[in-house]
Amino acid sequence: MLLLFLNHGKQSLIAIETGKGGNRSWAVPGFARSRDRTRNAQCLHIRSCLADGNGSAKQEPHGIGKRDGVIIVDHGSRRKESNLMLNEFVAMFAEKTGYSIVEPAHMELAKPSIKDAFHSCVQQGANRVVISPFFLFPGRHWHQDIPSLTAEAAKDYPDVSYMITAPLGLHPLLVDVVDDRIKHCLSHVAGDAEECAVCAGTGKCHLY
Repeated sequence: MLLLFLNHGKQSLIAIETGKGGNRSWAVPGFARSRDRTRNAQCLHIRSCLADGNGSAKQEPHGIGKRDGVIIVDHGSRRKESNLMLNEFVAMFAEKTGYSIVEPAHMELAKPSIKDAFHSCVQQGANRVVISPFFLFPGRHWHQDIPSLTAEAAKDYPDVSYMITAPLGLHPLLVDVVDDRIKHCLSHVAGDAEECAVCAGTGKCHLY
């Protein structure tokens, strides 16, 4: 079996090659089709939020533009290695998306703060800032803390609009991420894979 991932504009397609020899065929799994429909609905909702919820914010039919800044914010940790992993993720995100202004931020306990990241986006030419919480589910941090910290950061830039996106939530692609993590850890326990970057050097990934 062979998986094929295709990009056509803003649309993603996952196809599976089945059969052998001259009887091979391609099929698009049901979850991929339903994901596209869900994503399209979400995109329409996000564009509506950008146009209606931020005063002067303009509707962007193609998502992030060159004058947009993106801040990916996590909780922040006293563990240096954890904070550095956000930097690595942001670098991966920027490379894959091609967005020109992407900054990491920690809600607390570490630098850069949301205020630091907001300032950096504006300094790079952003006139709209999109804050993306790197959290699984909505909670007090999403409802209260991040909005409060972002509003404080935005006070110095009255001409810059901003929005705070939903956290990751029940995104179907997270199923694949969790499944991949489980399989890798089991392979490591079996001696067939190295420790991943998350727990490298900790010795925590083993059977008890």
